Amino acid sequence: FEGLPGPGQLAGLALQPAEFEKDNDANHHVAFVMAASNLRAACYGIPPADWRTTKQIAGKIIPAIATTTALVGGLVCMELYKLAQRAMA
Repeated sequence: FEGLPGPGQLAGLALQPAEFEKDNDANHHVAFVMAASNLRAACYGIPPADWRTTKQIAGKIIPAIATTTALVGGLVCMELYKLAQRAMA
């Protein structure tokens, strides 16, 4: 942890979200994901995926992430309600 910057050095840091658009073929996002997954497949002896398969899998991952995030957010809120009820008792 000694090599990490302190909170004072990060005060002006602004993060920008990266956008992933799987339906726009001109931005080459799916091609990048396909290349990365095929490199991983080569390392682990898994059959490589073609462009269409990669696009189908990527289309299923985004809704799964959104669903998981919503579920976790709901569970966190339930735990906060429990803490608030204990504090009021």
